[in-house]
Amino acid sequence: MSTRKTSLPGFDSQQRPTDRLLFAVLPEKPAVARIEQLTHALCREHDLRGAAVHAEQLHITLVILGEYWGVPPDLLAAATSAASQISQSAFKVRFDYVQTFRNKSRTTGNYPVVLCGDEGLIGLETLHQDLTGRLRNLGFKGISASLTPHVTMLYEPEPVPSHAVAAVEWTAHEFVLLRRHINQYLPYSILGQWPLQKVSWAP
Repeated sequence: MSTRKTSLPGFDSQQRPTDRLLFAVLPEKPAVARIEQLTHALCREHDLRGAAVHAEQLHITLVILGEYWGVPPDLLAAATSAASQISQSAFKVRFDYVQTFRNKSRTTGNYPVVLCGDEGLIGLETLHQDLTGRLRNLGFKGISASLTPHVTMLYEPEPVPSHAVAAVEWTAHEFVLLRRHINQYLPYSILGQWPLQKVSWAP
């Protein structure tokens, strides 16, 4: 199954896609509040005036399925099937430094300033690998094998120096399939949610 832009009946093949579909992990509310605090502090410290990502749009991308005109039913069914096969346990997420990605946003033309981490992102990487493998087994093509787990905080005209920050941590209990409405400042629509297995953390 291809993840290229799809033409649906009744649409001009040159029309721009309206929707991006992606699997993601969403931060819990306390983590969202902490990310917003860090973003405000970063803006004050570096006199930044770029566009901050809205709280309801904060997420960690796991797999991008592509951009489409609407939501193709066959693709949605296959993606749902792959997600339903995941049996990973809940895991802890930890971000502890800020950096700037060098690839500018196609939407804003600015650099993404992001939260990143190291050892605290192993669970995300494992989930990405498992999900990617199952999607490929169902015929998806063009799925990236690499992942740099991150949360985009804001977009800036100039790069922000990398530096450590007080850690943002939470436990991921589920992952979701999101529908992003391209070039519309709307919350993402959740097309599916899959719980991760419960675990008992050692004291």
